[in-house]
Amino acid sequence: MRVGLSDLDSHTSTYESEFFPLDRSIIGRAPVGVSALTKNKATPMDLPSGSTVCFLIQREAMFGDSVGGRITSQPNAEARSKTLFLSANTCQQPSPGVNKTSAPQLILLVSNSSESACQNPSKNSEAKTFTEGAVTLSLNMTGDLFVGISAPNVSTDFRGGYNFEIGASPDDFLHRYEGEDRSELLWMDSDSTSAILATRNLTEEESEIKRVMDEPLPYELYVSNVEASSSVGLRHSYCGLRNTAQIRASQSSNNEANSPVKTAMTRRGPGGFPKQQFHFVSLNSSSKYTGILVKKAREDGLDKRQDKAADLGPGSIVFRATDFETISGSSCKIVTDLEFCNEIQYAVPGNDQRFNNTGLGKAYDDYARKMYANFEKVMMQIPCEAPRTSLYSLARTCDDCKAAYKKWLCTVIMPRCEDFAASSNRFAKARNVGQAFPNGTKLARDVRLSLEQDPASNSSRNKFIDQEVQPGPYKEVLPCEDLCYEVVQSCPAKIGFKCPRPEFPGFETSYGRRDQDPSTVSCNFAGEARTPINGGSALLPELRQAAGAALMATAVLVMWI
Repeated sequence: MRVGLSDLDSHTSTYESEFFPLDRSIIGRAPVGVSALTKNKATPMDLPSGSTVCFLIQREAMFGDSVGGRITSQPNAEARSKTLFLSANTCQQPSPGVNKTSAPQLILLVSNSSESACQNPSKNSEAKTFTEGAVTLSLNMTGDLFVGISAPNVSTDFRGGYNFEIGASPDDFLHRYEGEDRSELLWMDSDSTSAILATRNLTEEESEIKRVMDEPLPYELYVSNVEASSSVGLRHSYCGLRNTAQIRASQSSNNEANSPVKTAMTRRGPGGFPKQQFHFVSLNSSSKYTGILVKKAREDGLDKRQDKAADLGPGSIVFRATDFETISGSSCKIVTDLEFCNEIQYAVPGNDQRFNNTGLGKAYDDYARKMYANFEKVMMQIPCEAPRTSLYSLARTCDDCKAAYKKWLCTVIMPRCEDFAASSNRFAKARNVGQAFPNGTKLARDVRLSLEQDPASNSSRNKFIDQEVQPGPYKEVLPCEDLCYEVVQSCPAKIGFKCPRPEFPGFETSYGRRDQDPSTVSCNFAGEARTPINGGSALLPELRQAAGAALMATAVLVMWI
């Protein structure tokens, strides 16, 4: 008897199975050549094109309850039904020939009849085709099932066969693809040869931070140039990505001598919450890449999100791809992992004729530390250890002031840089237009003359950049205005920190505003990603309201180093 598999368009689809009224000793006996799937264990297998392989899923093996006897009524069957999660991934597919067409996808067949699912798949009118090398199906299981994996015939242009793995679980899918609208992986920034990507926060619970930071890295990342075709047809498959991606980032790849990527946990960004960072080097310039994040299955079969969301089961999860790209010019260079300005992880004005990325970061970091030392001398005049009733504020402390000033200082000393020629960001400000590029060339005369009329475009934000780095022309993503307001709010009024109003001269060349355009970076702060983050502005509601009050109360002074 054939099992109906209609309305199975999503992985949450279900159907009620109907079984022969036969003794389980007959149904539970696998036919010759049919293997039984093991609970919570993926089974790998080679499969030539044009063939079908069959598996038996035994209800008792999945749920541990032996019903026995005869199934005499449909109500009894419905009462005993339990949800089974069935999934499969294509690990290898035939390689295309000269036409470069990707191989057809495998097909999943499910029935309570070995003939329908295994011996004569064409009789099974209901089937589910893999998508990008992955398929999932949830079933209300009232008895044993037969599952077939069928490989289509391919032309002689293709070489090799298929390899796949299949698994069944009463808990959740052993293979899952999450294609939600939002990306779990964020592109932070890049230069001509380097890029930084990071996951979203793994937890926002203060009590969970230490535990999450101490655990093994939860993610792997698979990256390929968009022009590479090896992963086409396998982009939802964990094992397919492992076999075909050009670059793999994982805990084990950190120990590989020639690996172009290092990954580690970090707390950079708003809130200081844990996330996993991926730092790539030795990429090709002017190239586009696709990164696919995978959450590994835990060995103990228990896998819960760090933020205590719903249990995601015992298996791996492939997330929606994140695109990123490198630039062509050398005036912007990625810096990260700095000792003093430890929140910085983006491209800053650079010059590869004078500094490599590490040396550039150290030069900026040393200069920021030197400038901060001057601020500390000022803070020594503030009675920070006085009784609370005698302090300059009941809401803020000297530690709050120091933290706000350091965050602001590092952001303005290390402005976020975009390639002058490639940047189309309408919020980015042209800088240093009269200086030559590191290779000795200059901007075209007509471009230079039009921009030189604006004094703020003739130099960088601070003299250190023009004198020590000498990056040539670039564009700066201005720091967010609330970084300035936070300093004013957090520090003693006697120090005299003030911020410019948006309608006054100097503001438009000094600061930017958040959320002006969700498709681009409208202003810079530590942890701002190039990948749009829905709802990211919600992190600062109180600061924005208070900043507005501070803005109205201050005189005009551009904080310029």
